[in-house]
Amino acid sequence: MQSLTNLDTSFLHLEKDSTPMHVGGVMLFAAPADGAMTFDRFRRHVGARLQTARVFRQRLHTPPALLANPVWIEDPDFRLDNHLRRRTINDPLTHKSLESLCSKFFSTPLRRDQPLWEMMFVRTADAADGFAMLLKVHHCALDGVSAEAVITGLLDFTPEPRPMTADTWQAEKAPTVRDVAQRQLAAAKDAPARLTTLLRSTADIAGRIALRTLTGKDQGIPHYFMAPRTDFNRPVSADRCYFSVQLSLTTVKEIKNTQPGFTVNDVVLAICAGATRRYLQEVGNLPDASLVAMAPVSRRADTEKGLAGNKVSSMLIRLATDIDDPVQRLRAIHASAQHAKDYNRDVPVDRLMDLLPSAGPAVALNAYSRLHLSRRLPPMFNMVITNVPGSPLPLYLDGAMLRSIGGMAGIYDNTGLTLVVMSYLDKLSISVTSSPESVQQPERLAQYLEEALTEMAKAVLPEKAAAKPAARQAQPA
Repeated sequence: MQSLTNLDTSFLHLEKDSTPMHVGGVMLFAAPADGAMTFDRFRRHVGARLQTARVFRQRLHTPPALLANPVWIEDPDFRLDNHLRRRTINDPLTHKSLESLCSKFFSTPLRRDQPLWEMMFVRTADAADGFAMLLKVHHCALDGVSAEAVITGLLDFTPEPRPMTADTWQAEKAPTVRDVAQRQLAAAKDAPARLTTLLRSTADIAGRIALRTLTGKDQGIPHYFMAPRTDFNRPVSADRCYFSVQLSLTTVKEIKNTQPGFTVNDVVLAICAGATRRYLQEVGNLPDASLVAMAPVSRRADTEKGLAGNKVSSMLIRLATDIDDPVQRLRAIHASAQHAKDYNRDVPVDRLMDLLPSAGPAVALNAYSRLHLSRRLPPMFNMVITNVPGSPLPLYLDGAMLRSIGGMAGIYDNTGLTLVVMSYLDKLSISVTSSPESVQQPERLAQYLEEALTEMAKAVLPEKAAAKPAARQAQPA
């Protein structure tokens, strides 16, 4: 039995029917060399890999009346078939042909009375087309880094599946109210020390903020609830709009190398900035002030990468959408990202989260959600952009090579646009989760993501003739 942290629990309190708080992935595979990948074969493989991640067989148990944070228990009623779905489609398997199916799959919340994940196996009538795997897991169970560990647990770095150790999993009984109360009473002995630590940490962070303000370090840094309002910042419905574009990672790295000290993430942010700027400009909703993106930052040590749960902080970055020139915009984004990293190191506000009493964040987030405060306040930020580096080496599922991958993450009222960036081999995917209210013309935004890379390449790589991207309908998986 393992308690959820305050941060993990926050994703449960933010969830409503219209805002399912799961993250996910869309993976396209070639056919295995030794024959077709059938659903039964796929099911056997997944069943043999359940031990690679505890999230597969853990379910939530929630104590009554906010007595404590929920806990994970090893589900005594676990059934693999409750989590697997299958579909057959007529079109060739591409990210484009899967968009409608993905939108429906990611629109549906996960059931909380069983482990919080679901998987869909998709293929065509022709086994030579390969297959696709759609996966969603509740955000309370993992973040981007731990999600990558779940995926690599299912896959292998060679066509031959690696041998697995013996599965020693055992089911657990749910704790009684008395059990939870006894645990809370035992933990209450540490309450004075925790309160002292919380007060000291709060004072320390307040002092750091004051010092940065007095020394002018925070000049120009964006803050929460100060982003301009756009079409992306509206109430959202339960319907989801999902699409993914596949870009050249090689070109992104070449652009990065033209500017000393720049990173792949700087170029990624600039691509997203260029696309969203042009989209809002076309629909007549581009604000004079720069858009602000929230970028999650992993706080995990290398030894913690395989652990479940969330261990992240956040950075706010100006996307320089008020700058027309793509090169100047890229430089401004780099400068903003550097300031954000510096602030994130100096002011670790996220450390306060788990020092708070468990009922505190629960009450605050429930009030924020149920009172629709997100609709009454200015946007916290305009969008979320999360970058999860993937494998530079080929990955396989029971001999079937992974061809490409896209990611999905949640949206919520007043922040109806999330872009998940993932790399794999020589490709960089940018996957968009939104709602029809926030992005009414998704095809246009997809096109602008592709063209934003081409525009930058032409501007900073004049010696290279940047080819115009192919139409999305013909885009290879």
